[in-house]
Amino acid sequence: MLKIYLAAPYSRKDQMNVYAAELRAGGVEVTSSWLVERHSPSIQVHEVSHEENLQYVINDIKEIHAAKVMVFFTDPTKTILRAGRHVEFGIAIERRMPIFVIGTERENIFHHAPGVMHFKSWEEVRDLLIAMSADLTCQ
Repeated sequence: MLKIYLAAPYSRKDQMNVYAAELRAGGVEVTSSWLVERHSPSIQVHEVSHEENLQYVINDIKEIHAAKVMVFFTDPTKTILRAGRHVEFGIAIERRMPIFVIGTERENIFHHAPGVMHFKSWEEVRDLLIAMSADLTCQ
């Protein structure tokens, strides 16, 4: 079973849960526990305690390490100030993980790195990940 990590703006948490359900239905494991955190998608970092944020950091790093592929969602609006997904992206680059970027924007120079692939749509990536997971299951 293929394990993937979804990296996206926290404000898109509800949408990412829909995508995660699609992947799970196709036999892909999603390691991103931030999708089930108790906070509203509109919460800001300063509204969460230091201790709770620290636990989320530890969880996220472990979950990125457990995944084989990262799926990264760009911000076409260019209005999202939170940037944790960029740190997660850096961890994936350091680990030499394949990174599937969804969106036409290359938001920083690291989106040109080896192993970073760009896709126009979620559906394209979803279908590829499900096929990859099926291939692993057949081996």
